[in-house]
Amino acid sequence: MFHFWQPATAGEWLDIIAAILLWPVAVITCSLWYTRKNGTIVSEGFGRSKIGQMADQFLLATTSGLLPPWYYIFELYRPGAMGLARGYLTRGETKHGAYVLLAKARRSSSPLGDKEAFARFCAERQVDALPVLLSVHDGEVRWGAAGKPPQADLFVKPVHGRGGRGAERWDYAANGIYRREGDQVLSVAQLFDRLRSMSRSQAYLVQERARNHPAMRDLTNGALNTIRMISCLDEREQPELIGAVLRMAVGSNVTVDNVHAGAIAASVDLAEGRLSRATYMGTDAAQSWIDRHPNTGAQITGRLLPMWDDVCDLVRRAHFAFHDWVVIGWDVAITAEGARLVEGNSGPDIDLIQRPLRTAFGDARLGELLAHHLSRSEPAWRR
Repeated sequence: MFHFWQPATAGEWLDIIAAILLWPVAVITCSLWYTRKNGTIVSEGFGRSKIGQMADQFLLATTSGLLPPWYYIFELYRPGAMGLARGYLTRGETKHGAYVLLAKARRSSSPLGDKEAFARFCAERQVDALPVLLSVHDGEVRWGAAGKPPQADLFVKPVHGRGGRGAERWDYAANGIYRREGDQVLSVAQLFDRLRSMSRSQAYLVQERARNHPAMRDLTNGALNTIRMISCLDEREQPELIGAVLRMAVGSNVTVDNVHAGAIAASVDLAEGRLSRATYMGTDAAQSWIDRHPNTGAQITGRLLPMWDDVCDLVRRAHFAFHDWVVIGWDVAITAEGARLVEGNSGPDIDLIQRPLRTAFGDARLGELLAHHLSRSEPAWRR
């Protein structure tokens, strides 16, 4: 709180004043919208009236900093759940709070925000990650070790992108022809012209499309399913696994498995790799918890993931390599060749991990470790 309520410039003062003035309007508007969307279902299912739901949301906004969407994401309308509200960590407290302070204090600099540098950093340290075939910067193609595009499906994504935005999947047809979802067809030359043009606004990298282990392929609609695992340095500066979820793409989105893009997520038991029930994002109470994949019908609940010990070992080794970061969110793919890192995130969102795990991280191990590291680093980030 000290860091954010000590504005240093006129602009920062204006940001605080604007937030204070707009906050009541935003909360009221948001509460009306989400209660209209979910109120009847929640009222019928849990006995909490619409007026009661709105009252809960105003109470949360003023006492816990949780805005109306998270009332439904964390299912705080369930009997007794409001008492757990303060334990849920928000984006403001983590992504724009604790993570920033800890990175400043530790001068964290290893390349988690640059996907191209990340892959190179992992290769140099013999940490298994999906390799980069090539990248395109400002119209210039930079080849990797292969020196030419393979006759294989490709995955294209921004070097500095987040949340799967801007990602494209190009499936190899034959004779140098690539096909994108939506039936867009390009030759190799046309595809590279497209990449050069796209790179004028931001850099892109190209990887060979990864596929899930055969034991998991009935859990996908065609997109790569990844495990989002959070690791945090413990009191002895050793990587500790905090929680994990398996994300699964559903519907027509066959490119990315991001929950914000409509995917589902199931928590993974850290001890043995067993899946729980899966859930959607949670802002729509009509889309709740499911036991089977909506597209394939494959069983999710109770399923054991293959190579789970390898996944956990890979994440621990990776965090040692990126030891200057306290908390890291890892995206891991389980392929036929083994567990592979897709990327690492220095500011992982945890709201959509707390929901599948049904765990308020502030009252759990992550909150304990963040408090430990913040207290130790306070002199550094106060400067």
